[in-house]
Amino acid sequence: MSSAQKAIPANRLPKDLFDCPRETLAPLPFASLGQTKPADHLIGAGDELSVYIYGVFPPTEDETPIVQRAQAINQRYYPARGSQVGSATGLPIRVEADGSIDLPLVGRVNLDGMTVSQAKDKILDEYRDEDILQEGRERVTVSLLLPRLNRVIVLREDTPNPAVALNSPQVVDQIHRGSGEVIDLPVYENDVLHAMAATGGLPGTDAAREVYVIRKEAGLTGQFMNAGNLQSIVSGGQGDGCAPGVIRIPLAGCPCEAVPFTEADIIMNDGDVLFIPRRNEYFIAGGLLPGGRVPLPRDEDVDVIEAIAMATGSAGGPLGRDGSVLAIGRVGSMREPTRVLIVRSLPDGRQMTIRADLDRAVYDPNERIRILPNDVVMLQFKPSAAAIYSTLNWFSGDGLLNGLTRLDD
Repeated sequence: MSSAQKAIPANRLPKDLFDCPRETLAPLPFASLGQTKPADHLIGAGDELSVYIYGVFPPTEDETPIVQRAQAINQRYYPARGSQVGSATGLPIRVEADGSIDLPLVGRVNLDGMTVSQAKDKILDEYRDEDILQEGRERVTVSLLLPRLNRVIVLREDTPNPAVALNSPQVVDQIHRGSGEVIDLPVYENDVLHAMAATGGLPGTDAAREVYVIRKEAGLTGQFMNAGNLQSIVSGGQGDGCAPGVIRIPLAGCPCEAVPFTEADIIMNDGDVLFIPRRNEYFIAGGLLPGGRVPLPRDEDVDVIEAIAMATGSAGGPLGRDGSVLAIGRVGSMREPTRVLIVRSLPDGRQMTIRADLDRAVYDPNERIRILPNDVVMLQFKPSAAAIYSTLNWFSGDGLLNGLTRLDD
């Protein structure tokens, strides 16, 4: 029992020593996952404009041309007003990668970052400077035909099937199917909020309450990411910065804490990946408990008594783990084990052993230590109880009969 002697009593550990309790976590204000939309659309690369310059663009058209605007409808994302969004005056022209458009007689005109009205004034000034438009007959029209899109990928490890399956504690679900989707998000809606809403909403209970934005940029190295420890390699995390293009977005946190990301972090650009990882949170049952990996609930805390009950053990009562002792009739089985050893791995790689007394836990909440993921929970007899009950079992069972048989021989 030296391992128990070296263990730290549970009642000596402060409750705030480890992470924030699950039941006190507050959900993120989900509006913070979306970006702030400007009052007016700012022109950028990929926008499709409709431009009309009387007598110049188009050069042989006396009447004002009308262009019908249309946009494709994604099966999971429906733009405002559907596919037909009305008509526009002029001819379609696409904004190039450098934010400029190519116009007759004046060449390239840079419109990057301008509003539509500012772009109209800019084009008018360019033609006035070249003395191309006749004074008093300047007619320039600019309108937004189709806003630019950002194609992003959403990879979800939570189960997309809405049907819920319940498993017994000893059953470890090894069969799992995730989902992936490529979606086009219009500018000012290309953020984590819209990406999640378009692909199934918030992560399910089989997923962690966090998402990861993985940038498609030079900051990412060619090294594999540790899927079990993504948080340690995120930008600004505790790791060595081996993946600066990975941003962790928590969906819940301790009350009164500041949101640990900026608006720039939740904006998604072409080629970015939104990753929703599956939750793998278990504790290991051992000792006098039936061995196995027992899943932990996502949004609720589990203390040591509840953990033993989840592992089909008995946290108290005279009959131990079940009522079979009545049939066996052994006196030593009439008392349940009351010592629990919890082996816990710390963030720095060290290991801590915690000792809890179930007799005291019934009335002392300090003994009811919270169980964390990857804890090893071992139910044991105390040394004195183990010696007494072993002796009683020996005298009341096969041990006594075997001893008498030897004496007869």
